[in-house]
Amino acid sequence: MKKVLWLASWYPNKTNLFTGDFIQRQAIATARFEPLNLIFVTKDLPADQSNSNQVQLSAPVESNIHEYIRYYPESRSSFAFFFKFHSLCQYFKEHLAILRELKKKQEMPEIVHVQVAMKAGLIALYLKKRYQIPFVITEHWSGYFDEGIDALKNKGFLFRFFVKKIFQHASFFLPVTRNLGERVNQTITQIPSMVIPNVVDTTLFNMVDCMEPARFRFIHVSSLLDLKNPQGIIAAFEKLIESGMDAELVIAGPPSTDVQKMAVQKNHLKGRLFLTGEISYKEVAQELKKASAFVLFSWVESLPCVILESLCSGIPVISSRVGGIEEAVGKENGILIDAGDESQLLDAMKTMIAGYSGYDKKTMSRNAQLLYGYDTVGKQYAEVYRQVLNPG
Repeated sequence: MKKVLWLASWYPNKTNLFTGDFIQRQAIATARFEPLNLIFVTKDLPADQSNSNQVQLSAPVESNIHEYIRYYPESRSSFAFFFKFHSLCQYFKEHLAILRELKKKQEMPEIVHVQVAMKAGLIALYLKKRYQIPFVITEHWSGYFDEGIDALKNKGFLFRFFVKKIFQHASFFLPVTRNLGERVNQTITQIPSMVIPNVVDTTLFNMVDCMEPARFRFIHVSSLLDLKNPQGIIAAFEKLIESGMDAELVIAGPPSTDVQKMAVQKNHLKGRLFLTGEISYKEVAQELKKASAFVLFSWVESLPCVILESLCSGIPVISSRVGGIEEAVGKENGILIDAGDESQLLDAMKTMIAGYSGYDKKTMSRNAQLLYGYDTVGKQYAEVYRQVLNPG
């Protein structure tokens, strides 16, 4: 067994229970083959800062994972530079404290796995320079593409400088899609790469107890941010109903003022348009089992887990052709359209309803589970660690 340390830039925590939950699932998959420690450090919620200095070691997700989650108080400085500098110092301080604890336990890693380059990769750089510990990077961030508001090109010089430095010193790059890997190699630096996708808990996302709804049901699950374009989905769905098609749309995600306002305005869609609010991972699985097709209309993406979860559940997908989505979705399991084109989305909805019986849902589910299940992904990560530590 190797001593593996994960450094996560995103991870579920008390300030946000859902951020980076897909990283936690990748950790679960990997821990089936290699025990690992995982560190995540973030700013505390203002109301909870009295407890910021307490190291929180959560109950292991399963026997081979130990999550070290630590919070630090936010700087009170009104000057942006001092605010960011203080935050970074605290970030390093909390990591170093946990690393000292691991050293005392003789659990210093042989290899480090960075989940999202910034800013956990800064700690990996330190460990490589101080202890010559190699590291690999998994990246999920869609910011390497220029379309997003939060794109790398819009970040400050130091952010871009350190992202490049992190990749230059990594032993291996493990993007979740080929598209993302090519983008990083073209715009950041050339680095040995291997695509390892996100994972799906196939004990939840499968065809067991699936129910065919009485009316054709589209479902959309996301953060409902503008980049997900839920308003465009509602607009196309409205035209679908006006054309005389019998269907309904379920939208799951955190309360969104814009989406709720739009839903209220579409009073004639009452009984056909449903907003569930934010739901848990298990509830997503339950909702998919009651749906006919999944819809995503994002402006920019990497490869959303919910698409993989839909496929594992035997649910065909309509999606905008962005990021690495076309690596997972093709004619056999869905329909791809141009981002932002509501007329294409309307046509895709009609085509999906008309040709729904032509999808082999069992084969779709079986193929997806083989690609995205825990054992498949976990074995791939374990093999990468072996190659890095024992090359040749």
